Amino acid sequence: MRGKTVIGHAVGLLLLAAAGSPAAAFAQDDGLQPYQLVRSLQLIQDRIAGGDHAALPMQAKLLEMTDARLRAADAEDFEDPKNFRALLVYGMSGGNPVTVEAAASRATTDPQSLAIAKGIVAYLNGRPAAAIEILKPIDPMSVPPDLGAFLALVKGSLLATDEPAAALILLDQARLLSPGTLVEEAALRRSVGIAAAQGDAARFALASTQYVAGYLYSPYASQFADSFVSGAIQLHMSISQDKLADITSMMDAEREKVIYLRIARRAAIDGLTDLSAFASARAEQGRNGDGNQDDPRAVLYSSLSTVTSATIGDVRARLGKIDRGKLSEGDRALLDAAQAVAGEVVAPVPAAGKDEIEAADPARIHAAKPAEAEPVSKADAEALPPVEGAMSEQPAVVAPAKPTADAPAAAPAPPTPPTTAPPTVAAPAAAPAPSETPAMLPASAPAAASDLDPHDPTDAAMLNTRRQLDQIDQLLGAAPK
Repeated sequence: MRGKTVIGHAVGLLLLAAAGSPAAAFAQDDGLQPYQLVRSLQLIQDRIAGGDHAALPMQAKLLEMTDARLRAADAEDFEDPKNFRALLVYGMSGGNPVTVEAAASRATTDPQSLAIAKGIVAYLNGRPAAAIEILKPIDPMSVPPDLGAFLALVKGSLLATDEPAAALILLDQARLLSPGTLVEEAALRRSVGIAAAQGDAARFALASTQYVAGYLYSPYASQFADSFVSGAIQLHMSISQDKLADITSMMDAEREKVIYLRIARRAAIDGLTDLSAFASARAEQGRNGDGNQDDPRAVLYSSLSTVTSATIGDVRARLGKIDRGKLSEGDRALLDAAQAVAGEVVAPVPAAGKDEIEAADPARIHAAKPAEAEPVSKADAEALPPVEGAMSEQPAVVAPAKPTADAPAAAPAPPTPPTTAPPTVAAPAAAPAPSETPAMLPASAPAAASDLDPHDPTDAAMLNTRRQLDQIDQLLGAAPK
């Protein structure tokens, strides 16, 4: 009841301040203490965390009013410990470091509280190393909960990179001390990213579930979405698709679709075919019979997940129907690359002449010449077993696709070492002439799918698809809008 009275009082002052300056509001009521204003600020922020975006302007104005009150505060005001704690909480709630430093210099309080103020000023001024050095010895559980929750959140954020395990413990403490608040929202949001970076799929799934359940409509939920999509990619080997579906099923249909579109896009670029196919199918599927098959992003990403399959004709047809005007610039570049690759897959495979092979890999041909110069007896030749796939050591004869204006030119590939036992010196003499051999891909070329045959010209071109997509990865950093 007391909290409602305080916030009601503060809202009344907000209305007065809207017509003039914060000082004019305080002229109407100069008896409001700093801790009362800060408490009102926290209540507003908690409403924002719960999805009340209309409270955002109130937060800005209340921060302005609180700043003015703290600037005017004197040593007598800070004799009340609640007011000095309010100063520290204000600083960790997005306050002005100049105000915090100036007000703390006028206060007479215990050394630990002054140290916290000094650490907060360092944190707000972008000096994380100095901040953590000052704050690290202070246990958030040893100070009053209203201060401890913010202190644990700040320390957890500072330690996220260097000491992630300790950071997660601190973020848990922040949530324990301040459940259902903006502090918990921020702690959960940070926990999702740290857990993903640590490879902790269980912690990632739990924090994501808790965030979606309580704070999906927070204005900061877009940051959670970034961490969730990145985590789904990073942890694709350790978190099941069923678990991802459980988490996203708690979202509204539009947010779920966007999350799956982003996962599908990232997975397609990274070559995670199964994950891309799953996410794009979920994005197209929609809910309650309302599918998204006409969404050009869903069509593009689902096509990318099957671009190296035998259904290349269907993929080309789907890509050709996409409305480019509805795609972001990055996705238009991805569409161009996918269409170019699909065109290469179905293009005729030209035969390579001897001169082309020697130009492509002179080192290997030069190494083989001494062996060709040495005569081999008929008996020795007949005693040698045939070298299966000896020609797979030759470079691919599939003509490389010309780079588009947006895509960087491919770097020349280094000589590929044999992946099977090295052939004997008699192998080149026993092998048929290159012009009589079907076109093949190097045996050491990375396979994009286990069911593709590198000795088949079409499959060889499909394998080349993944390498070309990797080259354009750097063009596609932006998330779909």
